[in-house]
Amino acid sequence: MKKSLEQYSKEDHGIKKKDVDLNVVKISSTLINNGYQAFLVGGCIRDLLLQKKPKDFDIATDASPAEICRLFPNARIIGKRFKIVHVYTDEKKFFEVTTFRSDISKKNNEKRFKKQHGMIKRDNVYGTISQDAYRRDFTINSLYLDLDTEILHDYVGGLNDIKKRQLRLIKKPSISYQEDPVRMLRAIRFESKLDLELKGDSKESIKKMSHLINNVSPFRLFDEILKIMHSGSAVVSYKKLIKYKIFKNLFPYTDKIIKNQANYNDFFIAALTNTDNRIRDELHVNPSFIYAVFLWPFFQEMQEQYNNKKTRDVDFIFRSVMDKQAKYIAIPEFFQSTIFTIWSLQSSFLNLSSRNIQYVTNIEKFRAAFDFFYLRSLINNDLKYYADKWNEIQKNVKSTKSNRRGKTYGAKK
Repeated sequence: MKKSLEQYSKEDHGIKKKDVDLNVVKISSTLINNGYQAFLVGGCIRDLLLQKKPKDFDIATDASPAEICRLFPNARIIGKRFKIVHVYTDEKKFFEVTTFRSDISKKNNEKRFKKQHGMIKRDNVYGTISQDAYRRDFTINSLYLDLDTEILHDYVGGLNDIKKRQLRLIKKPSISYQEDPVRMLRAIRFESKLDLELKGDSKESIKKMSHLINNVSPFRLFDEILKIMHSGSAVVSYKKLIKYKIFKNLFPYTDKIIKNQANYNDFFIAALTNTDNRIRDELHVNPSFIYAVFLWPFFQEMQEQYNNKKTRDVDFIFRSVMDKQAKYIAIPEFFQSTIFTIWSLQSSFLNLSSRNIQYVTNIEKFRAAFDFFYLRSLINNDLKYYADKWNEIQKNVKSTKSNRRGKTYGAKK
């Protein structure tokens, strides 16, 4: 893709400076006052143009990471593949500042920066703003706003695509998806979350190249799946993962099972609908929960296999599931413990004895485990009686804990 630079005034693009975090404006001004270029770039521009609140604000500049750090005492350089500078404005809050990068495919040392399968392993060849624009993934993420002049710089037709609500890759899909297969997941996330239409080859190529997702680090995929499922459009995204044939490469064992047992698919939709509702209501969502959902069919199948062999060691079965899945998506140990608790407590909800109730309700992840059981009951009528009983029990537990907190902290009578 080659387009000439288009520049739009604030009257043309409509972005208001007051909607930009004041700290970002200050960082940008510091860079400009010291002779560097500075632009607001990427998803924050896209979201502002779509009338959405940006999750964060990023700055692109021609200053090198070392030069950025000299200007900002509270700055830190992070990353190996991408060297990014975090400029801290207080102990916890920071903003990303990146140096313009060049498209390495045009460099003589291309092979040095790519690993097997054509994926980029390093990306620290610095360049100009135009080179930086052409090396990004989608046109809608390649817009640059000069906060000093408030002029929007567009090298790839991104503003027009936003107006048409369409999603297009900057490079050919055969190149872009190979350089970074995660772009296929980003395409699904943006299409679903932003209600955009993925155009032409950008869409069809995902089905043909979906297997490349297995070239990505399993640890990186753990985070990418959470971004999709916690975007507020998990149901739509899940259906697209199936449609574009990516789900089978991420959860191969689960995929084989759900093809023959549609009830699991119904369970997924129920769980993802619940997640979307919680995101919409700005409630907490546990990262472990979505993996507990997607791997539940595999865990149950493994249980049946080992039960037939008269082996009921839940720990062993759980470890087998985690180890096999880790070849595709690696779930950190911290989150595995929650998944184990959720799964291991499912049979306990079939026991309504007072002793069991007292034991289960005092377990830290009781609520997450019950939510999981309740969602299962929406699909399996045999569980509904127990789910209703436990629903009343958990209400009483919540009320009791609230009363205890009230007494502890001196609630008014």
